[in-house]
Amino acid sequence: MQDKERSKVHAKNRHSPVNSVVRVGPMMSIPAVLRELGSEPGPVFPSAGFKLTQFADPDTEVSCLAASRLLARCVAATGCQYFGLLVGKSAGPSSLGIAGFMLRSAPDVGAALRGLVQHLDLHDQGGVPTLLIKGNVTRLGYAIQQTGAEAAGQIYDLAMSVACNIMRGLCGESWNPAEVLLSRRRPQELAPYSNFFRAPLRFNTVQSAVVFPARWLNHQIPSADPLLHHHLEREAGELHSRRDNNIVGQLRGSLRKSLLSRKCTLSDIAGQLCMHERTLHRRLREQGTSFSHELEDVRNGMAQQLLAESTMPIAKIAKALNYADVSAFSRAFKRWTEITPAQWRARNDSSQQA
Repeated sequence: MQDKERSKVHAKNRHSPVNSVVRVGPMMSIPAVLRELGSEPGPVFPSAGFKLTQFADPDTEVSCLAASRLLARCVAATGCQYFGLLVGKSAGPSSLGIAGFMLRSAPDVGAALRGLVQHLDLHDQGGVPTLLIKGNVTRLGYAIQQTGAEAAGQIYDLAMSVACNIMRGLCGESWNPAEVLLSRRRPQELAPYSNFFRAPLRFNTVQSAVVFPARWLNHQIPSADPLLHHHLEREAGELHSRRDNNIVGQLRGSLRKSLLSRKCTLSDIAGQLCMHERTLHRRLREQGTSFSHELEDVRNGMAQQLLAESTMPIAKIAKALNYADVSAFSRAFKRWTEITPAQWRARNDSSQQA
């Protein structure tokens, strides 16, 4: 009976996802970008459930789902398929709140980016930053974890623009990535991306990230301020301590990051969350869910994003989600949606919408 009740709770959660919040800081230029493209923000904002006044203060918190809907409405209103890129270009590190302020006071780029990964959730609960270092290559990325988010490609454009601005703010305006990865289909107009990123571009990727040599992690930051950094770290810690430590949210964030590195076993995740496997099982059971349920939901969300926003082959998506083969992935996907991945892609192709 208990298992059935947990399944009911899980099914309810799957169809009614938690709506996380995000500060409007990096999105404050949306009204200006709309006007530059010949559209007045007046009609667009109400269509997404917003008032223009909500974007006057960078600390205003808004629904992640509503923010994604606003980006989708902006693309529909302007016909601009790189709207997110234009918004992100004008967003600097300070637009990220305390997580952004900490960047400039850190001693070096490595410490700054590790702090960003640790504290960005104080600004954005709808996605997770990633910092992957393999050999001499570093990837600073962002992954959406808000279920049901619209305009995922625009969100990734915006996030990677901000990531590039962060690196240029820390390393100098002449800094360029070695490569930029974007989890979206290849746009018709490449010039806006090439002109801003000044680097080779790869679309239809599993991960969205700016790629650069790991030696930049040792780059000393001219504005480093140890006392200020210590103060900001303490303030960030206090802000975290006041928040509800939702174990399901923490788990889903860890799973979303770990799928990229293929280290997403129960043992791996429990270690990341600094708890014993049995403790993790117990706390999830108290929330009416389980590790396997949450892993499947995260995979489901990632699969739907990649199917809708990219032209990545289904076999490659299956591999990215750690399925043994396409058949195993297709069976799982049909359990989630009652249709095959190919059928779902045909119905939800973002290039045919808006």
